[in-house]
Amino acid sequence: MSAPLRILQICHKPPRPAVDGGCIAMDSLTTGLLAHGNNLKVLSLFTEKHPFLKSQIDETYLRDTALEVVFADTVLNVRDAMSHVVTGESYHLSRFHVPEMDRAIEDVLRVQVFDVVILESLFTTPYIPVIRRLSDAEIVLRAHNVEHKLWEDVAKAMKKGPKKWLLHLFQSNLEMEEVRLLHTVDAVAAITEPDAKWFRDHLPASSDKSRVISLPLGLDVENRLHANMLTPPDSVLHLGAMDWTPNVQGVKWLRDEVWPMVHEAMPEVKLRLAGRNMPESWSSEEALGIDVLGEVEDAQATYDTPCVVVVPLHAGSGMRIKLAEALAAGRPVVTTTKGMEGMELQHGKHVFVADDAKSMCDAMIQLLQTPALALRLGQAGRQWALHHLGHEARAQQFVNQLQAWVNS
Repeated sequence: MSAPLRILQICHKPPRPAVDGGCIAMDSLTTGLLAHGNNLKVLSLFTEKHPFLKSQIDETYLRDTALEVVFADTVLNVRDAMSHVVTGESYHLSRFHVPEMDRAIEDVLRVQVFDVVILESLFTTPYIPVIRRLSDAEIVLRAHNVEHKLWEDVAKAMKKGPKKWLLHLFQSNLEMEEVRLLHTVDAVAAITEPDAKWFRDHLPASSDKSRVISLPLGLDVENRLHANMLTPPDSVLHLGAMDWTPNVQGVKWLRDEVWPMVHEAMPEVKLRLAGRNMPESWSSEEALGIDVLGEVEDAQATYDTPCVVVVPLHAGSGMRIKLAEALAAGRPVVTTTKGMEGMELQHGKHVFVADDAKSMCDAMIQLLQTPALALRLGQAGRQWALHHLGHEARAQQFVNQLQAWVNS
């Protein structure tokens, strides 16, 4: 058996509490790496949007990860954004680069030796120079998305105007950064195979393509059983962080274009919208059967209510963590093609797929009116999750790959 790896994990936001998909992806990997006996140190940024809530993190985690955090002010500054348009630098990345984090990394690397440094997302890559200066560790980018493609999709959905033009410029700069960073990291672990293919296709000509892998996130699927899993659904649920632009766009489309048709056919059914940072202008509409829950204390418990889960995304890349969680919970899911990107799910077997308003409406109504079908779809989705998403197996797969890279 190989010796445990010494791993430094650098995060762009605190992995715990796991309040959104990115946090869940980071925390899942951390948990898996620790479960396999590796020595782990976690350094994380925190921001106003993603605060460090120490009181909500258990002491065992704090001890086992030796967690340290550094504040970064990532609030949008128009003057800074425009200056980056002129220089061609990526404003999205520069907001996450703070000297205090450089110093924190320096302090750690001066007293500890690591085999691997895992950079969680593109937004931690500005710290590569300080890592290279003080460490011989393998630097592995864990790519949660192909970030520029996410913003490209968002811009496509916007009406013409200055904001769309500016977003296209930001997206173009971000794409150049994603290509450039492939010259600076040792390996890439993308969360989906389509994202991994993009990175392979843009590697320098002399690079080893085997150093780009796809490693989907893992979940503790075995322990995600829910009391009402065998009860037919009587509502529709969207659960997701509403400070992520693709979620806002998707839910607005669901609320405005899809739900009125569902409500007309089944006025007794409720649409429940849950997630942190819900837009202040959104409120419950009893006449339309819309219940805006906002942030919920226990996201997993939200799935205890029998429901059809909807993932109405039309933008973004990476893996949809909330879709994975719904499958693990045994809930029937209606998603767009974009919403299940990176997951080898079959329409009609594991999920229902619908890309236009009428098809999505019809899919929801069919599941709500046919309990046996809804239960069968939910059970098939959970079986898929059990087979594909176990987090300890994912972590072991990653450790084996890291060992191979370190030893090569």
